Amino acid sequence: MIVRILIGFAIATLIILLLFWLATGGIQEVAAIARSITNPFSFIWNGQLTNFRLPWQPENTVRGPIVNSAGEATEIEEQQSPEEELSETQKEYEAVMRELSETERFGEPSSYRGEVMLSQGAAMESARASEYLELEAAWDNTAPVNVSGWSLQSALTGVRAHIPRGAQIFALGTVNTQSDIYLDPGAMAVVSTANSPVGTSFRENACTGYLAGLQTFTPPLERSCPATSDDFPLTPENVRTYGESCYDFVQTLESCTFPSVIPPSLSPQCRLFLSNTFSYNGCVQNHRYESGFTRDLWRIYLNAGGELWRNTHDIIRLLDAEGRTVDMVSY
Repeated sequence: MIVRILIGFAIATLIILLLFWLATGGIQEVAAIARSITNPFSFIWNGQLTNFRLPWQPENTVRGPIVNSAGEATEIEEQQSPEEELSETQKEYEAVMRELSETERFGEPSSYRGEVMLSQGAAMESARASEYLELEAAWDNTAPVNVSGWSLQSALTGVRAHIPRGAQIFALGTVNTQSDIYLDPGAMAVVSTANSPVGTSFRENACTGYLAGLQTFTPPLERSCPATSDDFPLTPENVRTYGESCYDFVQTLESCTFPSVIPPSLSPQCRLFLSNTFSYNGCVQNHRYESGFTRDLWRIYLNAGGELWRNTHDIIRLLDAEGRTVDMVSY
């Protein structure tokens, strides 16, 4: 009896729901939806089925661009796993520690940092006379940089040597006027540990090739000087004053070389001309006011009593007048 009542109640309920469905649109609504679907797969992937999930499943994570309130597409960051976050944190920590280590080695940066660069040169040489570093002023500097009063220091041994003043135009055999050493944009300097072979730091010029024949320089000086024909051109006046044999003898001279043996047949005027012209001081006297006479290379000597830099490994800093680091080299 109860079973019949329940079956009758269920049938009545279905009939009521069917009538309600027909009253609210029924078949017409289903037909409208069916006509709007051109691709049945788009209904599956883009329709309600994509939102279906079981009660215990988490909500889907949206990836890719979304549209904000202003209608602009933005990207949603993909959430990292704990392992990925730990790896990223470890990388950031290592980068910070490397930066701190480099800062400790470099020291307090100078305002001249980037304007003058320090190079190793021959710092690893075991002989004091062969040991030197190199400086180079940046090409884009807007003004010369005064390096006199700066210093070079080993971060490992603590030894420190100051850069002295030097001779802008060196003169042989006299006391040279000392002035601050300025490096023009793009200029270089060889900073030797030893004493100067000529008694002072100096700027190279068009005549310094003559000095290479008098003393030993490390690295060697360039044997480049004005051509002998520039100092003794073939003119009627020169032939009348010094003689043809003087002209012929000058043609045999090598560049940057003072004649050690002068033929006795040459006239006194020729001998005096040779001694006043084909020598370092004579060359300077004749060419010092010409364009391009000075070169963008200084020879600086620290006059140290022994080696300054380690032969194996060292950290050498270039310090400004306030003791701040301009540049550093390590090996």
